[in-house]
Amino acid sequence: MKKLHLSTIALCVTSLLVGCNDGSGFVSTAKPKTDTPAVVTETAVRNMSTDAGREISAIDADSPPAETVSNLFDGNKGTKFLTFSKNATVIFKASQAYELVSYNFISADDEPNRDPKNWVLKASNDANEWLEIDSQANQVFAKRGQLNSYEIEGELSAYQYYKFELVHGGTDSYGNDILQLAEIELQVKAKAPIVSYNVNDKTPEVDQFIIFKDTSLAGATSWEWQFEDGTPATSTALSPLVKFSSLGPKTVTLTASNDKGSTTLVDKNAIRVWDPATPWAGFPKPAVSYTKNLADHPGQLALERVMPDLTDIIHQISLGVAQILYTNVTEINVFETLNFETGEYDFPAAKSGTDKNMILYFDLNHLANLESKGDEALRQEIMGILWHELTHGYNNTPANGEYKPGAELHSYLEGLANYVRIKAGFLEHQRPQISWIDSWNEDAYNQTSFFLEWVANTNQNTDFIRLFNASANEIEEWSFDAAFKSIFSAQRGIDIVFAQYQQYLKNDLGLTPSYPTPVEGYRNFAQDAGMTVTGYATDVGIWGEGVDKTTDNNVKNKYNAIIEAPWWVAEHAPTLLPIQVVSSVDVDFSFEQTQLLNRYSIATGNDNPQRDPTSWQVFGSTDGANWQLIDTAMFPDNPARLVTYQFEVPSNTTAYAYYRFSFLNEQTGDGVGGDEGRLVQLGEIALLTKE
Repeated sequence: MKKLHLSTIALCVTSLLVGCNDGSGFVSTAKPKTDTPAVVTETAVRNMSTDAGREISAIDADSPPAETVSNLFDGNKGTKFLTFSKNATVIFKASQAYELVSYNFISADDEPNRDPKNWVLKASNDANEWLEIDSQANQVFAKRGQLNSYEIEGELSAYQYYKFELVHGGTDSYGNDILQLAEIELQVKAKAPIVSYNVNDKTPEVDQFIIFKDTSLAGATSWEWQFEDGTPATSTALSPLVKFSSLGPKTVTLTASNDKGSTTLVDKNAIRVWDPATPWAGFPKPAVSYTKNLADHPGQLALERVMPDLTDIIHQISLGVAQILYTNVTEINVFETLNFETGEYDFPAAKSGTDKNMILYFDLNHLANLESKGDEALRQEIMGILWHELTHGYNNTPANGEYKPGAELHSYLEGLANYVRIKAGFLEHQRPQISWIDSWNEDAYNQTSFFLEWVANTNQNTDFIRLFNASANEIEEWSFDAAFKSIFSAQRGIDIVFAQYQQYLKNDLGLTPSYPTPVEGYRNFAQDAGMTVTGYATDVGIWGEGVDKTTDNNVKNKYNAIIEAPWWVAEHAPTLLPIQVVSSVDVDFSFEQTQLLNRYSIATGNDNPQRDPTSWQVFGSTDGANWQLIDTAMFPDNPARLVTYQFEVPSNTTAYAYYRFSFLNEQTGDGVGGDEGRLVQLGEIALLTKE
């Protein structure tokens, strides 16, 4: 513990806090005073968007509960305003009239086409007569979380009302017309001080003295400091010397005043007091509250039965997550409150809220459906979800990227959260599902997380996960490749490391690629340019299981076609009705040039063996009208899932421009026929000719 001689330190403070070392171990890091004049009231500007007394509204906005217009002016770019429409009109009423000097827009976390592209800004003092003071067209935000600034030109006047008429950038990648924005900052001329301060050490030990210094703009002349659990607890000095007597995060409050008024800054978790000998002592636990939307729901009753200690569990897991991601309590992202909300949702669980205040949603139907597996299985699932979702409260988040499947930001957030769930021991039921992947970005929740586990286990000397999490804050243009190069070296980016993981999958786990098993000396001409594939039965293309999946070179993407409609078509896919009347599922391939079929392969789907074809016939044609039977075959008994089965066609000596596969499913028994329907499911078809 540092022991300081107060009189010597006090002398150093009066000496402009420059390079003081009294032999006690204390060295000031404060910068020397310069001749730069203080910023005066007339030139300083401040963001008045979060002032008390403001009123915010959006006309005809259709927003989710956690993404309302109030998020635009909450001072947090981690939240956003979203409306399910192309346009939005946002009205901001200030606490008094201000001269608007400029304004900033900060883009939201995903989907650039949802950004505002065109807008008009109007001002008023009565909300009836509006004057246009700015307009912008064809605006682009370079990245997510991007701040674009716009100055108000011409003579400035004071207004109390400001109205933004916004138009989005176009239909997004999901086909929706949605407008969203993270934050609007309204910059006005400052009168009272713009409060800020510096401190020479934000992570002191108990009873270690640290130095605060006011850096407020707009000519502050007096100061009132408050230090939570500090000595002194208050001060009116420009640069007070303070120590803290207990562990944990501390709040610092500074009120700076001049002849125009006073402004107060409340800086929560500003100081992290810690003990290097016990680096996790003083860990701040979030305050947990509960919202029960359906108190008598079977899932709610099951939750309360198996998790009577839920608050304690949340606190234990919060600490456990932090210890996986960080080395000590001073490094963590602190969120202050967690509201555990239960109801009926379209997802098992989700995290919402802000950086400081988390909302954790749990679907009661999901919990009720798990009850049949027993209380221990239900508790294990809840524990696993908590490890995953609480990771989102503590992990660092890159400032760039889009959150959507297939994007690096999505793979980072969900892959890291499920890695933590793996580390805690609550994802072992998914370990048998590890499979060959062609990209680390292919399946964030499972394959990416197990890839991260392999990297961590094979590079334990690098403290990989903590460095990976830290990279999200340290790398401005973050990516997996940039993160891996920062951790390992410029020569070991993501491609190099992932290639080593693929060797592990192949050599140690015996896994094969997801594309059809190739045959040496043969070429799959189903991949030729100009090939077309056509199905002659109703398929489930609306769910991504259309006939195109027979030749997408990925056995995991299946084709499902219907011979006899199951019960779920009418309930969940009524647009498929009426289904085509067929007794077999026919698939035709056509080519620009004739091709000789020497062999072919068919891969099974990933599930539902009752949908495997029981037999099929293969035909060839030169004109697409007259067909010649060239093979009849079937799978072996009880074919394995996602396996490529090879078939030779030795009798075929004619090259055809058209090939047809006619599949039958004549299975009987449970799950086949009647309301369960009769389908034909395939993983992939490959047509092979000798090279």
